[in-house]
Amino acid sequence: MVDLIRQLLVSRWSLLLPFTLLTLLSSAGLGLKGIPVVLSFALHGLGLVPLGRMVAVLVHALARRLGNRLGGLVSVTLGNLVDLVVLFTALNSGLYPLVVTSLAGAVITNCLLVLGLSTLVASRRVIAVPIHPHSTQLQTQQLLISSILLSVPTIFLLHQGEGISAGSNSFEGFALYSVLVSALVLGYYLLSFVYQLGTHRRLFAQQESSVSERIQPQASMASILGLIALVSLMLVGVSDALVNSLEQLVEQLNLSPLFVGLFLLPLFGSFAEALVAIQASADGNMDLTMSSTVESSLQLLLFVLPVLVLSGLVMGRYLHLAFPPVALACLGCTVLVVDWISKDRQLSWYEGLQLLLLYASFALGALLLPAAS
Repeated sequence: MVDLIRQLLVSRWSLLLPFTLLTLLSSAGLGLKGIPVVLSFALHGLGLVPLGRMVAVLVHALARRLGNRLGGLVSVTLGNLVDLVVLFTALNSGLYPLVVTSLAGAVITNCLLVLGLSTLVASRRVIAVPIHPHSTQLQTQQLLISSILLSVPTIFLLHQGEGISAGSNSFEGFALYSVLVSALVLGYYLLSFVYQLGTHRRLFAQQESSVSERIQPQASMASILGLIALVSLMLVGVSDALVNSLEQLVEQLNLSPLFVGLFLLPLFGSFAEALVAIQASADGNMDLTMSSTVESSLQLLLFVLPVLVLSGLVMGRYLHLAFPPVALACLGCTVLVVDWISKDRQLSWYEGLQLLLLYASFALGALLLPAAS
């Protein structure tokens, strides 16, 4: 227990913990007031970073205690806890467009920016970096099918001629449709674990050994779960302050909501996983990099989004499975490119550069052409 707490607190990222404290005080109404909105958003975003790193450490510690099979499932399930809490906070505030756009943005950030940087790092001394054939094939297939599944509701909504509605406070026909599709998508995602950990486990055996490589402490299960609960509560406070400052940022600076949702907010939410992915690629563990980027993106589309839609039934916040056309197009292009570059089961620095160029073109379009949102 003591060793685990030391690992959580003693690192270079602990230097950002004062920002976490300031953000929590701000969420409680005791923080700094009257500071510029840009500075407020930056402080709250930085406060999210060390909590994301703590979540990653605790999830990996829990996965190690549970063993490869169950541990791998838990690691994937809780890997996007930071994004889930932030998006849940936005949903509770009724910010439906921000929820769906930033979720698409998190996938774009993981698959283009983070994977692109990781590929450049991994291939700096080799011609090509091999990746696990079976898991990569399954991941890219799931990315493709998830993007298709989630584009169908948007197509039906456009066909009705009603325009894009990301959510509603009343339970109407499209809200019911979104709930039913979410249940189907969630069932499809859960069955993928039956495939990977059950019927076709031997194909993915090589992947199982990479659940986490750096977790030394062997704390008790109760200690790990208690710390996860504590960090999650802190995440709720930080996320609340971050979402509030984000609303003010869009309002005062007249920023494009598309740029904020697709690119600005995901940078903070994906920061911890980006560190894991880039460090793993530097160590030559490209399988872990793919898990931290592509697998994480799958979880966002096939688990986090359906859970948010179903949670809205209890909250009275009915999230629609409907993406803005630009966000959906960027998401679709991202999925197709990731599938294309991974078909030969190896990556090169030039392919990493292609991912970064595509990310830059999307970001510049969202920033400089706000009318496109």
